Amino acid sequence: MRNGALLNGPITGLIGDLGHSDKIMIVDAGWPIPKDLRYDICLTHGVPRLTDVFAVIAEELNIEKVIIDSEMQNHGPEVYRDVKRIIAAAAEAQGEEIAVEDEPHVTFRDHAKSVKGIIRTGECIPYCNLVLVAGLAFTPGPRRNLA
Repeated sequence: MRNGALLNGPITGLIGDLGHSDKIMIVDAGWPIPKDLRYDICLTHGVPRLTDVFAVIAEELNIEKVIIDSEMQNHGPEVYRDVKRIIAAAAEAQGEEIAVEDEPHVTFRDHAKSVKGIIRTGECIPYCNLVLVAGLAFTPGPRRNLA
């Protein structure tokens, strides 16, 4: 069993396969996802929340940029605030700035054509969607000395 925060095998594999500037999406329960990109962890209405999933992935992935569906500010302002808090914590943990862009939903949707995977959550607040752009991780994280 993994010792990290993320225990979901398929999503761990997705993150492990990302290179610099590759993108993944974390989306609400209503997002249409092609089967070949689907990482569906939706259990029921609101479980898991988008922010729960994002917080765990932010511990595992070096993030260069987060693109936020700008409609989130109107439809889920509490989710938007939590997303911004998670971004700030992740930037501090990785020791470098994370760029943040708010993008109108009409153009945000186009990212689905170029992502490596789409993680569907149980978030039932419309427009609660993110694109994460992978950064570089040339400096390894902390390791345990097992010798």
